[in-house]
Amino acid sequence: MPDFQNTLTEHHAGVASFIATARALTAADWTQARAPGKWSPAQVAEHVAMAYECSSAALRGKYPGASAPRLLRPLIRTLFLKPVLRNGRFGAGAKAPGPFQPTASPAPASMLLPRVQSAADEFEAMLAAELAQGHVTVDHPFFGPVALGDYLRLQVIHTDHHRRQLPGAAAG
Repeated sequence: MPDFQNTLTEHHAGVASFIATARALTAADWTQARAPGKWSPAQVAEHVAMAYECSSAALRGKYPGASAPRLLRPLIRTLFLKPVLRNGRFGAGAKAPGPFQPTASPAPASMLLPRVQSAADEFEAMLAAELAQGHVTVDHPFFGPVALGDYLRLQVIHTDHHRRQLPGAAAG
């Protein structure tokens, strides 16, 4: 599965880049929102960790929030997931669902960045286990059936989207 392996390599690099960019922030920058109504880097990091944790839960079939009705999932997949995967980025103004919303006072970087790494590692391990069992899709609570490689690709795009929101992040 060479495409999956390439995406996995890209995922490792993306998580490492997110963590390195976040780790370079000062304590003052860590808690400072980039604009009124926007998340602080701490909240961004917490959100990324939560997204990985919820994605792992979806792989286990135990998503913590409400799911979209099965009838609507193909529409949501077509209108949201497919454009993100095709364009490699999220559309402007996309809002995080409830289970992905960070707290008002997230943990310090010394606690939160290892959580991001651990959650990303767990997600990768769960994907590998699914593939080893011969599974090729996940029944996503909003999108319906999603190829595991596409699910990993979504995480690559999501993590990079938020890395670019951190102060000092390179645009690439």
